[in-house]
Amino acid sequence: MSRRLLALALAVLPLAIAEAAPRDRGDTRFKQSYCRPPLKYAAGACVGRCPAGFTDTGRVCRFRTMNR
Repeated sequence: MSRRLLALALAVLPLAIAEAAPRDRGDTRFKQSYCRPPLKYAAGACVGRCPAGFTDTGRVCRFRTMNR
């Protein structure tokens, strides 16, 4: 019985720790502070102008959906 309890605890503990971790997208802090003006953040890089398929929203270029 104690082995089952130990196995259950070892299986559940990593899940509990993962739930307690802050949920932050990896690029949030990067895009807020990395690109110096006049550069903009687009697709993980600092660029001078927004590439094709992206909309200029100031310091960040947003991907424009092509569904329409």
